[in-house]
Amino acid sequence: MDPESLAEFLQATVACVAAGRLLRLGLAKRQPALLTFVLATALELFALASFPTASAAYFWIYLVSLVLNWLVSVYVVREMFTLALVDYPGIRTVALWAVYAATGTSITASLAFTFLWNGNPHGREGLFYVELVNRSVLFSLAAIVVSILVLLSRYPLHLRRNTYVSSSFFSAVFLSEAAEMLVDSLTPHLNLVWVDRFQVAFAAFCFAGWALMLRRETVEAPSRVSFENPAEQELLQQLESFNTLLARVGRR
Repeated sequence: MDPESLAEFLQATVACVAAGRLLRLGLAKRQPALLTFVLATALELFALASFPTASAAYFWIYLVSLVLNWLVSVYVVREMFTLALVDYPGIRTVALWAVYAATGTSITASLAFTFLWNGNPHGREGLFYVELVNRSVLFSLAAIVVSILVLLSRYPLHLRRNTYVSSSFFSAVFLSEAAEMLVDSLTPHLNLVWVDRFQVAFAAFCFAGWALMLRRETVEAPSRVSFENPAEQELLQQLESFNTLLARVGRR
């Protein structure tokens, strides 16, 4: 087994451990998208590690996994907004539509731009276009993931501990993939082996940390909490006002 395949195999194994923890602790029902992401990642890496990187099987597994990753990533980002904004349906609805709009717009714009400026791309079976769409989806979702992290850090939402843990580690893995693709896209051969291996190692570390930091939930978290801190009260009032405004707009 070559070093790249070995690294993929190890990352897949650690991802399976994280998935096992989600299932064992009974968190899969509340976080089905995150469980799907971990299992899909493990399955993809196990499949890729089973074939040489220059083989046709590796190529087709890579193509299929890219499309599945787009769907799963949108599913996870949607779930993150749902969990973070469970008490703010107005903001949640607008945020979810923003996810769909940003993803669709990035795909359409990237394809249109390429057809206009480069009507004869190279690459086997349209791989050029697949990579272009993959980059657009990844970067647009990365921007949305960053916005979720800003939301979680700015407002005292006081969510369940496991929600913070899963959201943080998923974001770290996802943003590392986006950073890897950005660096690769700036190189002449669109690939840097040491960057790819570093990302695999970093993702494996994140999956391991994810599994270790999850805890069993025994008590239902309250839907609303009162705070004595005036600053927290003011932030939550801002969020509530914004939610009411968007809910009224959505009903029109």
